[in-house]
Amino acid sequence: MPSSLPRRAEQTAPPQRSMLTSRRRAGAAITALVLAVGALVALSGSLTAQAAPPNPTNQELSAAQKAKSDLANEVGRLSALVAQSTAKLTELNNKAQLAEQKYALAHSRLELATDAAAKAKALAAAAAKNVDAARISLKSYVRDSYMSSTVGSSAGGLFTAKDPNALLQVGDYLQYMSDRRLDSLTVLDRATVAKSNADAKAKLAVQTQQTLTAQAKVAQAAAQAAFQAQKQQQAALTAQRADNELHLAVAATRLATLNNRRAAYDAYQAEQLRITQAKMRAAAAARAAAAAAAAAAQSSGAGGYVSLPPPASLGGWTAAKGRAAANRALSQLGFTYIWAGGNYRGPTDGGCTDPVAPCGTVGYDCSGLVLYAWAPQGLYLDHYAATQFSQAGSYHPGPGNFMPGDLLFWGLPGQADIHHVAMYIGNGNVVQAPNSGSVVQVTPWDQVSGDYYGATRPLT
Repeated sequence: MPSSLPRRAEQTAPPQRSMLTSRRRAGAAITALVLAVGALVALSGSLTAQAAPPNPTNQELSAAQKAKSDLANEVGRLSALVAQSTAKLTELNNKAQLAEQKYALAHSRLELATDAAAKAKALAAAAAKNVDAARISLKSYVRDSYMSSTVGSSAGGLFTAKDPNALLQVGDYLQYMSDRRLDSLTVLDRATVAKSNADAKAKLAVQTQQTLTAQAKVAQAAAQAAFQAQKQQQAALTAQRADNELHLAVAATRLATLNNRRAAYDAYQAEQLRITQAKMRAAAAARAAAAAAAAAAQSSGAGGYVSLPPPASLGGWTAAKGRAAANRALSQLGFTYIWAGGNYRGPTDGGCTDPVAPCGTVGYDCSGLVLYAWAPQGLYLDHYAATQFSQAGSYHPGPGNFMPGDLLFWGLPGQADIHHVAMYIGNGNVVQAPNSGSVVQVTPWDQVSGDYYGATRPLT
């Protein structure tokens, strides 16, 4: 009997140790379960909701869109008037230039006529000297004739001649005197006519060119006055257009602001949905972990471990990567548009080449914004919209199939003519750096430009 008691004690000890061990294992499993549930609860608790941003009404968006469209139409009308005025100004400028050239020609001919008149005056002076010489010659002849009146008669020569030789000499002298008289009269007549003709010709030439020059000058002045009047009219139209463009910029900014608010509200709604879904997944995971831990505790008493999924690897498109790129682009709202602005690290001054922004202002152009947005996802694009179309990916979704992060392009047919790129963010909107003088903003994708080219899904 005494020998059997120890054996019974030995027989009962193993079941007690087995129960203690099972309890310890169950406790460990429960502890692991509590830690896992606590981690999931902490994860879901971190997904706290924030206050909802203001959501503009559809009426506000429609009114802002109408105001922008009306002003855009007015700017277009004024631009057409300015274009017409510019064409008219060009025409009047051409006429003024032609009138100026005609005046220059008339003025140069007046100078030539004046020079010719001076030369004619010199010729007239010479002719006057010839007239004076002819008159002196004629006077000499008359004096000689008067002093030798006896030789003026052939009968007198016969009576006074001492011999035949003397008679011949008297005859020769008379003939000589007669010829000299005729020559003197001819020279006098010619000199007088030449002087009269030279004076008349010079006077007529100068008068004619003075008249033509005055007419050309009047025409030139009229053409220049018409040009200046048109220039003033164009300046007024240009000022009116600039004023409307200013109002248009204000209206566009208001529309962009409302679109940004709507986009922010849509993003808030999407984030709230994501938070709710994450909490639901966390709760379901907690329930599943509890059930698995309970089953494990009942079967073997062994605890379990909860492991998180591995991080997404780079390379290959995912919706999460697209949304991350879109959010990174949205974080740059309000930055100034800068020619050649932006790189993988953020906004830059683009080398101070923008015609509007002061040197030193940093910001983005269209392609600089999207290369900045996608760089953290391992996609390094050229700073050039035309090459980004094929460089970003190989899948080109059509309208209606866009996903956040997709790149949308605008340009004439032919990839080399692509001039603009924007990033789709959902709900029909894109984030973009539109043009010089604007800022990074949210815009409905179908309001960006009329020459939509196509889209690319990065990392495809």
